[in-house]
Amino acid sequence: MLLPVRHHSPACARFVRDTILRLRPAVVLIEGPADFNERIDELFLGHRPPISIYSYVAWQDGLRQGAYYPMCDYSPEWQALQAARQCGAAVRFIDLPFALLAREDRRMHRYADDRLRGSHYLKALCEALEVENFDDAWDVIAEHDPAQDGQETISRVASYCRCLREMDDEAVRDYDLRRETFMARHIRAAWAEFGKDKVVIVTGGYHTSGLEALLAQNERDTDTHIDWPEDIAERGIALTPYSYERLDSLTGYDAGMPSPGFYHQVWHAKKDAEVHTPLLMAMATRLRELKQAASTADLIAVESCARALAALRGHARVWRRDLMDAITAALVKDDLHAAHPFVLAMQSVLRGGERGKLAACSPQPPLVIDIQTKLDIANLLPDKSPKETTLSLPKVADLEKSRMLHQLRVLTIPGIERVSGVDFAHRADLTSLTESWRVRWMPEQDAQMIESSRYGSALDEAAAARLREQADKLERSAAEAAGLLLESVLAGVMPLAEALRTRVAEIIHQDGDLASVARAIDHLLFLFSWDDTLGARGTAETGVLLKEAFERAVWLLESGSPGATAQQEVDAVKLMRDAFERAEQPMALDRSVFAETLARVQADAQRSPAQRGACAGALWSLNQADPEHIRRDLRLFATPEHLGDFLTGLFALAREEAQRDPALLRAVHDVVITWNDDSFLTALPSLRLAFMYFTAREKVYLAKGLFEASADISQPESEPVPLAVSTAEAAQAMAFEQSLLVLAKQYGIQLETAS
Repeated sequence: MLLPVRHHSPACARFVRDTILRLRPAVVLIEGPADFNERIDELFLGHRPPISIYSYVAWQDGLRQGAYYPMCDYSPEWQALQAARQCGAAVRFIDLPFALLAREDRRMHRYADDRLRGSHYLKALCEALEVENFDDAWDVIAEHDPAQDGQETISRVASYCRCLREMDDEAVRDYDLRRETFMARHIRAAWAEFGKDKVVIVTGGYHTSGLEALLAQNERDTDTHIDWPEDIAERGIALTPYSYERLDSLTGYDAGMPSPGFYHQVWHAKKDAEVHTPLLMAMATRLRELKQAASTADLIAVESCARALAALRGHARVWRRDLMDAITAALVKDDLHAAHPFVLAMQSVLRGGERGKLAACSPQPPLVIDIQTKLDIANLLPDKSPKETTLSLPKVADLEKSRMLHQLRVLTIPGIERVSGVDFAHRADLTSLTESWRVRWMPEQDAQMIESSRYGSALDEAAAARLREQADKLERSAAEAAGLLLESVLAGVMPLAEALRTRVAEIIHQDGDLASVARAIDHLLFLFSWDDTLGARGTAETGVLLKEAFERAVWLLESGSPGATAQQEVDAVKLMRDAFERAEQPMALDRSVFAETLARVQADAQRSPAQRGACAGALWSLNQADPEHIRRDLRLFATPEHLGDFLTGLFALAREEAQRDPALLRAVHDVVITWNDDSFLTALPSLRLAFMYFTAREKVYLAKGLFEASADISQPESEPVPLAVSTAEAAQAMAFEQSLLVLAKQYGIQLETAS
């Protein structure tokens, strides 16, 4: 007997349960992953739904995929399992394993109602039933009439699914045909073993008519053997906790009933009881918790409106759509939008907060066991009360704990939080090599650990595989790729991350953004030259990547890759220069090639003044430039719009050299002295930025040197007195004074100025 169902339908679940208990078959066949049959007894260990079967596969090319088969209290599959066990029937899953379909189905779950939801037939049906969408149509067909018996329900479901399949706009997919062929083999095998009248089959309604056609062909193929693809590197299947939040179709799950909390109430309510009343009370409580006004009068208005809508629509009792529309009409007084507090509270209550829990004796995947063992050894097993710990990274034991916690962060395990500490990614503060962590139990923690099993059986291997997967999703961002490499070092898995290093090298070669490649150099240079704590300093793997990033940046610099800002162009050249100074000997970099590239860019009139100044500064700091040539080139940027930018690049890379060359400052003075007041004010902001590279004391020495070298400038007897206002305010005052003098002159007013 074939029973067509919709996944997570209370009406279908009730009919399936009652039918199995009435017929007492020898075996119940259920649409579910056949590779779980060897472990099917695990489903009867006393779990609290919702739970899910989680199937995962890793391919030899590095691709990793996972799929979910969730079940809640009112899922027909769950009720079929419980009823079969109650009447002593055997239970078997008969659907193709996920791995056999994974390459063509990239979704992260297996049950799906997508073929039930879209066609001209469904549109016509909704119009005939005077409802808005498939979910409302389904309620009319199967759910909300308490007087409708199970036989009528299943007859309607079978007719709807058959008509939808026959009138579908598209042909039945090969994907579905393969599954149905596999399921038909299992059914024939069960018929041969137990007899046709002793077999009950529970499958999605869309497949029922297809299975009937296959079974009517008198085929004798009963081969249920699974031929696994040869390019599978690893596969696994396990139970995992689930939640109504993840089950809700409104949050993206293809096979879910919307608002699972509502249907949970439907399942547990008595046949003739009002379903909406406890939900309305729960929503009022929720609104009051959120400090939102929901008075008794408001609730009476919602109740009256909901009953009126149900009567108008011909519903025997208030249903989900009636309640939602009544709440919106009675409580939302302004423009409706998804973020309205009343709307959010309504969705939260109707979604429900049920979270599944596996029985304590449930077998766990190797990764979960490895994680729990490591946390136990570190005395960091999660509990509902947060545990906080501060780790000193120079201590070997604390460094190992830090690496383990970073591995858990890479796998996005909930409840593992880095609170504060040294920031290696931004190098903001490397003086205190400590980290503070908070570890606590969270509802989704166990599920995420189980689902992370697709990355490997050991924690360090799984973290390395996860980082590689993240790198595979990157598109030409060398900076982000190098950031992932830094994550691998923090997690202590860089020696295991050969695939990640290969991918980082590929991204570096693909990235056409000089600023991005330069940021990658920044990460790699830190790891190669400065990192004593994490253990990556001087490693050949980091050095190779640093050399490749440097050579790519040199090529991009010469090819004319522009920066979004002048500062980015200057920073890029500075990082290249720093990398060259640190890696010239160990990486056998060619000084003449780098210097020639810098010289060509510095001489290119099409480049920005900041970039040309940075290249000049890099050459000067590497002893590859004649200071006289730099002073001569300075005059090419004598305009107020360009001089400050050129000096910004020059001083950023050759600050020490500029201080030791008084003639350079004299050359700057000779340019500036020729400007009028307007030109000086135009150049002032960029000049201020350029001289910000010097400390206050260095600026005083530079000023003294300028006075000593200039015969036409009287040297003050003491150091300059600090301004009473900011330089910006002083510049504003100078500009106002200049405009005032010009205006006075226009009217023939002669103003005396202080000599």
